[in-house]
Amino acid sequence: MRSLTALLGAAALVATSFVAAPAAQAAPPGPAGAPVSLGEIALVPLDDRPFPAVTPLEIAAAGGHTAIAPPTEDLGEFLTHGDPDAVGQWWRENAGSADASVVALPMLAYGGLVASRTCATDLATAQDRLGVLEEVKDEDPDQAIYAFDVIQRLTIEPTSGYPGMYSGPVRRWAELMDQVETLGMEELRAEYEEVAASIPEDIRADYLCARARNHEINREMIQAAAAGTIDFLVLGQDDASAFGPHRAEKEQLAALIAELGVGDRVKIYPGADVLGALLTAKLVVERLGVDPSVAVEWSRTPGTEWTAPYQDIPYGDLVDEYIATLGAHRTDAPDADVLLMANTSGPGFLDPFVDRIAAEVARGRLVAVGDDAVAGVVDPELYSLLTPRLDVAELGGWSGWNVGIALSQSVVRAALLQAGGTLAAGAGPRDALVPRQRQQVLTDAANAHLRLLLEEQIHTGLYRNNVRDSVRQYAVSHGDDPQYMTVVFDEANTLAVERTDPLAQAFFAEEFAGVPIRIGSDGRREHTVTVSELTSLELRLGWPRYQELDVFPEVALTDAPPVQPVNLALLPAHVSVLPGAGVPLELTAVLRNDTVRQVFATVSVSAPDGWTVPGPTRVVLQPFQVLEVPVPVTTAELAPDSSAVVEVLLTPRNSSAASATTAVGAAWRNVALASSGASAQASGQWNQYAADRAIDGNTASTASRWISPAGLPQWLEVTFAGPEPVDTVSLYQYAGYLLSDYTISALVDGTWVEVASATANTDVTPVHDFETVVATALRLEVTGSRDGQVRLYELEATCRAVGACE
Repeated sequence: MRSLTALLGAAALVATSFVAAPAAQAAPPGPAGAPVSLGEIALVPLDDRPFPAVTPLEIAAAGGHTAIAPPTEDLGEFLTHGDPDAVGQWWRENAGSADASVVALPMLAYGGLVASRTCATDLATAQDRLGVLEEVKDEDPDQAIYAFDVIQRLTIEPTSGYPGMYSGPVRRWAELMDQVETLGMEELRAEYEEVAASIPEDIRADYLCARARNHEINREMIQAAAAGTIDFLVLGQDDASAFGPHRAEKEQLAALIAELGVGDRVKIYPGADVLGALLTAKLVVERLGVDPSVAVEWSRTPGTEWTAPYQDIPYGDLVDEYIATLGAHRTDAPDADVLLMANTSGPGFLDPFVDRIAAEVARGRLVAVGDDAVAGVVDPELYSLLTPRLDVAELGGWSGWNVGIALSQSVVRAALLQAGGTLAAGAGPRDALVPRQRQQVLTDAANAHLRLLLEEQIHTGLYRNNVRDSVRQYAVSHGDDPQYMTVVFDEANTLAVERTDPLAQAFFAEEFAGVPIRIGSDGRREHTVTVSELTSLELRLGWPRYQELDVFPEVALTDAPPVQPVNLALLPAHVSVLPGAGVPLELTAVLRNDTVRQVFATVSVSAPDGWTVPGPTRVVLQPFQVLEVPVPVTTAELAPDSSAVVEVLLTPRNSSAASATTAVGAAWRNVALASSGASAQASGQWNQYAADRAIDGNTASTASRWISPAGLPQWLEVTFAGPEPVDTVSLYQYAGYLLSDYTISALVDGTWVEVASATANTDVTPVHDFETVVATALRLEVTGSRDGQVRLYELEATCRAVGACE
């Protein structure tokens, strides 16, 4: 296995040099002896996985810095614990030459995150190993040491062999322990004792020993922060739920922080793998001497009302904690340096969210996508909607199920762009960089940023959504444990690589190749590079389990002009109008010049016959200018459920043309939408799938359904904002679980009137037409379904009769 230093040190210092097209040859070097980065950070990772070990190095590089890390062989691998003594010695020897350090305390104390979950290391040994903190601090009191520890998660490693086979019972036992022993819920004692008895005593004893030891180390690290040995400390809550021993531990640690008065430099919040990246980004931002601003918008459920899976505080609070840790500040200003578009779960559809992302990217904003709606992966619905609208390479970050990565990446990028021509060569006696050296730093940083985007999307997007299940099934079908493969690991690794690589190659070609990237100012002028090619891509299962794919891409950049120098978008991308006579549309073409050159171009508009469009317009775009051109269009008469396209064509002089479209659809007004003022109630709900999810406009997402409890009949009642003419009801159902027997009634003048019914229905989306009624509500009563439950994406109510729907 190649060392992290070999994999990324070389990439940060050499491979990111921009290349001249078409050959991938390095640009001429800067003056002899010139610094290649703005400073060096010594990193002690949590373990050898990409998130804890590789991502912080890339974050540093994306901020113009270099990070160094111990040899990979000292970090261990999964159940083989790292060598904390060797890692501590590495840090002791290398910290003095670095400008600052980011330290994972579980690696120094126990040998990594997995090692911290067992009691193989006693308290005295852990304390002795952590003495390296004082040694390094005494050697250089002015060097910043940012450290993090972890509040132990609820359970142990889930494997099919001993002791991992007890991971589920251990989790439940830990939750009950808190509820019964701490909160006094005696009604749960019988279950608590029963679950405890099902777990071997040695497993319970080891679990409790590890928790007690870790808690004491956490206390001592808070005291180390109070003494000045640690400059900034984060105690990250690993996977958690509402109840468990961690709840009381957090309360005790928070009390100690308050008692010692170190709340400004000791934080507690959810996270484990992400903490190294956050603290590395924090150091970079502080060293650049800037104050980035971050605006936040939510996709569906506001962050204040939603808690992400395996976390124990509202998502909005977590985002605020991450922003503050990074040294940035939250703002609602429309010109914030970073716009975080946070994808949460819940009712609603993603089109408006995607429209916002695409529009702001088109206008040149640095947009980060925090994608935590679906645990562990890029949200497939978001991916399918967003990737046709923009190139992923244009984003400031996109992380599947780890908003901290997207935030760290985008804030660091914003900080470097904000620092611009004021870049210096870091602390110490080094001279400021000359413009050519600054340009090289900016180019290398852009390359690291692109690698981060690729690594994240290939891992949590392509692999986890398209390949991971097949790797798991392969292990199971060959009698191996997918959580700890000992029989067919090599074959499973080959399967993972062979199926992911073509997806990754196609993804790069579609979303990165040829995209111009603005890298910032060297003090004299702005620069742009163009993504040229994916020069290499190393893929492998890092641990002998199916969950994670290690991804190491190398990207070549060129200073040659892009094929399309102007980015073109037509906003909004989708317009819905009522069927019938022509409708005026106010569209906007957004033109963004991504080059240092002045661009002369012509904007022309096309639409179906009979539509009115403006004539060609000549424009001049200055370097990096964003220009918005009004596109007034009037439709011809549109038939119900028809659609058409308006296209804008941009023809720059001596360059390839670019085009963008808006889809115009004719749809009846749905008066049952919550966005139209409707509300819903039902006979009951299963889990979080409440009645209001059937009137949120989302007809496809499994996260946006009404699901009833078991047992029929069940009913759904939708109340309109006021009296509405209705003559059609459409039901968007879940294929395979159709509603077979039901009635639909309308509330007319205070009386329920049956307007439609079905017996033995076989349609996935039945449409029921009836005589127009003016109603204030609709009621669906289900008496037959496949399994005695109701699953319904959406109830849609419209009026379509000519002359009766005014």
